[in-house]
Amino acid sequence: MIQTDRLSWLRKAFSYPPHVAARKLIVKLQAKGTDRKRRARDLASCPRLTETITPAIASLMDISRLDCSGIRKETADYLINMYLDHRFDLLGSGWVQNSYGNRAVGVEGYRYDDSPEIAEFDRDGNWLKEILAPAHLERSQAIWQKIHEPYEPIDWQKDCKSGYRWDVASWYKDQWVDHPGVDIKLPWETARLHHLPQMAIFAKVCPQHRSDILRECRNQILDFIAANPPRMGVNWTCTMDVAIRAVNILLAYDVGRQLDDSGRYFDYALNKIIADSLYEHGRHIVHNLEWSEQLANNHYLADLTGLLSIARYLPRTTETDCWRAFVVQELIREMERQFYPDGGNFESSSSYHRLSTEMMTFATALVIGMNRYDRKALTEYNPRLWTVDPPLKPPDEQEYDSISDHVFPEWYLERLFRAGRLTMYLTRPSGDVAQIGDNDSGRLYRLTPVGDFLDMANALKKYENLKGLQLPESTYWDTDDCCQVPLLSALAGLFSDPDLAMVGDEFPLEQGLIAALAGGTTIDDMARSDDNPPECETYDYDSLPYREETTFASDCQSRYALTDGLSHRAFPDSGIYIFWSRRLHLTICATPVGQNGLGGHSHNDKLSFSLHLDGKSRVDDPGTYLYTALPERRNEFRGIHAHNTIVVDECEQNRWREGRDGLFAMNDETDCDLLELTEKSITLRERYRNVIHVRRFEISRDAIAVIDYCNYPFTVNYDDYEFFSAGYGKLERRF
Repeated sequence: MIQTDRLSWLRKAFSYPPHVAARKLIVKLQAKGTDRKRRARDLASCPRLTETITPAIASLMDISRLDCSGIRKETADYLINMYLDHRFDLLGSGWVQNSYGNRAVGVEGYRYDDSPEIAEFDRDGNWLKEILAPAHLERSQAIWQKIHEPYEPIDWQKDCKSGYRWDVASWYKDQWVDHPGVDIKLPWETARLHHLPQMAIFAKVCPQHRSDILRECRNQILDFIAANPPRMGVNWTCTMDVAIRAVNILLAYDVGRQLDDSGRYFDYALNKIIADSLYEHGRHIVHNLEWSEQLANNHYLADLTGLLSIARYLPRTTETDCWRAFVVQELIREMERQFYPDGGNFESSSSYHRLSTEMMTFATALVIGMNRYDRKALTEYNPRLWTVDPPLKPPDEQEYDSISDHVFPEWYLERLFRAGRLTMYLTRPSGDVAQIGDNDSGRLYRLTPVGDFLDMANALKKYENLKGLQLPESTYWDTDDCCQVPLLSALAGLFSDPDLAMVGDEFPLEQGLIAALAGGTTIDDMARSDDNPPECETYDYDSLPYREETTFASDCQSRYALTDGLSHRAFPDSGIYIFWSRRLHLTICATPVGQNGLGGHSHNDKLSFSLHLDGKSRVDDPGTYLYTALPERRNEFRGIHAHNTIVVDECEQNRWREGRDGLFAMNDETDCDLLELTEKSITLRERYRNVIHVRRFEISRDAIAVIDYCNYPFTVNYDDYEFFSAGYGKLERRF
């Protein structure tokens, strides 16, 4: 992987003008010199705080006002048992126990057995000698000794699917590997700790389990902190995951402390350890921001959200004041850079749109909910104390207004609202959203469980990724990774909008959380003119020599026509067009390559579509499946043959580099234009290199006609790809 990184950097360097490449080389060499010193220091001495942080983690919400009625007790009971047994279903793993001794099933034939042999997890923490560097042992043992027995630790460094294990005794920037089947996202997902605030909420839903849940929350937090010293191991490698972990620890602590009437579990000692650890998380985020002048994406939004959460929960200091001001400054800038005026996100992915909007909603609520004293941080900070890029502006140059109710500029709030409206229109009657571009199942937090129970035999039959698992239960909880209704509910906690309010009733917990973080302040009078007619190009597509028509007819006898109540919305900046009525939902993808032309999460899905007709999926996007674990699979799922569009001479719409260097980039070679939009039809054009493809949709009483025109001979794909993935790591066979 190191060699791959060098090749990648050299390719990028040659793409810059000589003076820019020289400057970047100097910066890179300086950074490597700094890294060598920091690595040596962290390995030779304890990397934890030497100073003590005052244990004063604030509470930002009153959990008695959180409505948990949307959580089924049957589901909560099932998940409680899984979490208490340290079993997690992560990115297609199935409900497997993530312990130091369990054997992984493997990923498509690739399996590793790297678990250390630990005879006993003793009370004093001597077992930590097997995994930690000697200089880190004493402080980690002191933290481990605060755990309430009985407890067996989680292996935080393991990919529970392939069995590969990273080394927590190695520095965080030395963790990259290049082995088939190994997925670094697995330990990252484990260490995001999404299950902790969910489990704490379950203690409110199922009071009979409260003591067990609170003890487990305490123990898992202490376990993670003890076994993951700062800047050591795989779980400090990606700043985004550090930030998301901070959010979930804080939410779990806020809920758990209020439920712990006895004070036995969420006590002074735990408060102090968490406060110190979260301060370490904050400093790590600041010094490892995932930002560059050329591109900042969803990772950077996560960095900002995590840093803001830490700053809000910890007391005001000159340092945390800078954190708050910097985050608000950057949220405004990134809203403009990462979200289009129509509300769509520049990742060209419906799932990353959900993740980025979720983070923006959460962070916006945290800012709006600041009291008068906390808001003073936005004007009283000292910008000279900020020493990293991007720079922190002085108070008189900021775009925000700390005195106003909403702090943010009106256009910012309008864009966030429109992001929610796009999600609302994308949502199909089934509650899920058509997949466009990558889907890595990424979330900021998970509270209300969304999914359904399957018979275990049917689950093992349905999912290829579960083959080989030996699961003792008769039922299997299958999380729905494509449902975005909880995001709409969260937005209903921030915006006063009747459409969102209707959704908020279905997931009241998410609505209540955001309303509580915003201090009860709601945003009114957002413009809803998201149906303005977009501009159309003029083009004589009938002159194209090759034409093919496909009709999708309904076999349902209904007194309602497909056109009864037919509506549409156009999001031309985002390249998404949607038609719906009581009998159909049609999502059409004409997205740009995204990420300012980088195309990191885009697929070759231009003019592809997803069609639900009379409650059934007739045409759907295949999803993503995996990233780096199996590069060939990654390319299959994002290639043109996997999508519902046309194929000309086996050419991809946007080409990518071969090998791992091209897994998160595409050449920006395709343009899409709207040619015509009426109440019952739409015509779009795509152009890449010499190919001109026009696709027209016509909706009649009981059918949808799709007519393709092209200047070259072509074939048409409609669900012709063998596989389907409804969430990262999940794999189904279509036929």
